[in-house]
Amino acid sequence: CISLSPHLFSESPGSQDILQECLRGLNISPGAEGTTGFQPPTEQQQLQNQLVIGAHPLPGQQQDPVMFEGAARETGLPEQPARPAGGGAAEGGSYGDGQQAAQFLETVNQTRDGDHFKTHFRVAVFYRGVKVSEQEVPNEAGLRLVYRPDVNDAVLDHETGLCIVSLPRPVGILDQIQASLTQRILDSLGSLDVGMSQHVIYGQRRGDVKAYWSFSKFDSSMQPREISKLNPEPLYQVKDFIRGLMDFFDGKESPASSMFFCLGEKWPDPENKPWEKKLIMVEVVPTSMELLKNAAVECGASSLRSVELQMSLEEMMDLY
Repeated sequence: CISLSPHLFSESPGSQDILQECLRGLNISPGAEGTTGFQPPTEQQQLQNQLVIGAHPLPGQQQDPVMFEGAARETGLPEQPARPAGGGAAEGGSYGDGQQAAQFLETVNQTRDGDHFKTHFRVAVFYRGVKVSEQEVPNEAGLRLVYRPDVNDAVLDHETGLCIVSLPRPVGILDQIQASLTQRILDSLGSLDVGMSQHVIYGQRRGDVKAYWSFSKFDSSMQPREISKLNPEPLYQVKDFIRGLMDFFDGKESPASSMFFCLGEKWPDPENKPWEKKLIMVEVVPTSMELLKNAAVECGASSLRSVELQMSLEEMMDLY
């Protein structure tokens, strides 16, 4: 039986079999909250709540997940690379304006359209640590995660402006209890919106399945972050990402460029269980942030300390 915290879940009626015992642990709350419909943010609508961004992930304990037939283990790179390869500039050092800084500035300008930050998204879905799907979402407004197996590719929802992205069926899972629990979450999912409005990436869930998030799948803070069901909740501001790039040039860690959403279970886990133990984990990557971060890490901080680049980033901070 998959170990989940009983107090997180609503009681299942009657049945005493092992599946029903496990279902008590699913973070599903039918009728527990209001069912007010989602109103997508517009460019004129300001998101309400403020959110402090910048928590850094810490290494978490990793264990082998229950494997799928024909599925390959996702390894990937940590979301937060090590400190900049080039290091920070020496105290009292001056800015240079070399070729790498000019190339990086060109990359920065590719993500801008006047005072607008342009980005698409990439979505990867993991069932107990195994990647089961990945797709690009070519839509600046964002995406709506649902469970509609008939939807194979991202489809634009003209009512909300978001792209519909479906999670896959839990086929090929060898552990039948895991498969049943995963299917139960999917059937009650409703939707999870991850979008961009006013230079802020926001999240909002609908349906009975609670959703939690973090900047890293290795987050060991043991402090779960729940996504709001009532209102769009600010998750990541573009200006915080730009500030993170500027800090990186000064020798600090690079900023986050991924967000990880856990469906039906608390995350970061309050008992510090690794992400591979979670039934459903979804990685959402704003591709422009990933592009800038990877370019900065590749060039190294000391190669990017130019006056022109500094001024451009400061201008973006003011705009966003």
